[in-house]
Amino acid sequence: MLENIDLSLSMSKEEYKARIDDLYIRIEELQRKAWKMQIPIIIVFEGWHASGMTEIINRYMLSLNPVGFKYHVTEKPTYEEFKKPLLWRFWQNIPSYGSIAIFDRSWYSRAVIEHFNRKGENSKFEHCIREINIFERQLADDGYLILKFFMHISKQEQQKRYREYEKKDIPLCVVDEELDYLNEYDNYLSVVDKVIGYTQREYAPWTVIESEELNYATIKVLSTSIRMIEEHIERTRKEKHPQPLLNMNDSAYASAPRLSETDLSLSMEDDEYEKEKDHYQKRLSELQYELFRQKIPMAVVFEGWDASGKGGNIRRIAWELDPRIYVVEPVGVPNDFEKKRHYLWRFYMNIPEAGHITIFDRSWYGRVLVERVESYSTEEQWKRAYQEINEFEGSLADFGMIIVKFWLQIDQEEQLRRFEERENTSYKQWKITPDDWRNREKWNEYREAADEMLLRTHTAHAPWTVIEANDKRYARVKTLKTLVETIEKRL
Repeated sequence: MLENIDLSLSMSKEEYKARIDDLYIRIEELQRKAWKMQIPIIIVFEGWHASGMTEIINRYMLSLNPVGFKYHVTEKPTYEEFKKPLLWRFWQNIPSYGSIAIFDRSWYSRAVIEHFNRKGENSKFEHCIREINIFERQLADDGYLILKFFMHISKQEQQKRYREYEKKDIPLCVVDEELDYLNEYDNYLSVVDKVIGYTQREYAPWTVIESEELNYATIKVLSTSIRMIEEHIERTRKEKHPQPLLNMNDSAYASAPRLSETDLSLSMEDDEYEKEKDHYQKRLSELQYELFRQKIPMAVVFEGWDASGKGGNIRRIAWELDPRIYVVEPVGVPNDFEKKRHYLWRFYMNIPEAGHITIFDRSWYGRVLVERVESYSTEEQWKRAYQEINEFEGSLADFGMIIVKFWLQIDQEEQLRRFEERENTSYKQWKITPDDWRNREKWNEYREAADEMLLRTHTAHAPWTVIEANDKRYARVKTLKTLVETIEKRL
């Protein structure tokens, strides 16, 4: 594809001067419109070294109100970033609704450098491309506009510019790991073609910019941006996103736990409970260090009815753990800052790094539970979330993360007993709120939502375990045992 691009295109200084001011005015007007409509925009710049990308980005930014955009330079990952999935650090930098993020190189450069292994192992590269397509589609489904530009020059022009830089003593800002990318134009030409072809999507299209003449390239980037932003604003005014079909295989449906099949009569005597609890807590402590040694991260998710014992279970899990390598993340109502981004953003921020454990006291499943029942999300949003959550967990599992998900099940009578106990016990009164009583009135709606959640998000890499929690002792031991057996199986 790139070999067929006409790189002779150029523009006179007179034409450039005649057009640039009008384009700057239109871009800034569109920036204000996008802000008012709360439309987030991501602009990705990729290209060959010495393609003039830095100059073009700088000209682009001069057209924008600096309050409404952020500029991100993508460099070699830090030590912390190496311990997280590839896209983790890019999730951190997605713009808030109404803002613009400009990426000077992006996940695409990292995909090529980190995953196109020069030993010919392309499977990781192809997997990475799939992850990128999912990442961009999820953002597009949430209303993000994604513009992607590739600055293209010939090998001869690149070599010519290198010589000019050398004469003028202008340094090339290239890290050591990019030297092959820098010097192997011919080898990487086919790779770049593949990347563009595999990630050319209607929701995130590429525009190749003929960049041998800077003025022409600048005008094309600005004109393309204006056209695409105008089209996106018009679509946003008129259209609703279609509800996606859920890609669930039959085996997942067949093996998913059902709340109606839960035996809540299961219980455990004190002596047996203390013995089993101590055994599994000690073993879990040993396994925690083994996970750390092998750099395997683990996410433990707790969902369940109010007063079903999530806090008590979490305390028993943490009883003998090393606090340096685990953390408990309580998940509440998103704050105003979090509401301005894709709902998965705040959970990407808190995933465990390699060798660490994160325990989530409630989680991303709020999207298909409380947000569904209380109508905090639209029907289109929560229906779309099943696929997004499966993809999110699939990405974590592919990184090597162990994912354990618990639903704590109690019946209405047991919940009522625990509510009343909390109201009548001074040091427990803080645990009961008017919202708990209000949620109880919607028991059937929450049960329907929980059943569908279990059905649609029970996967081989992130299965659900329903914990029979009417008896707290039985629930705590089953939770500890499940964790131990899951880790032992993995190790």
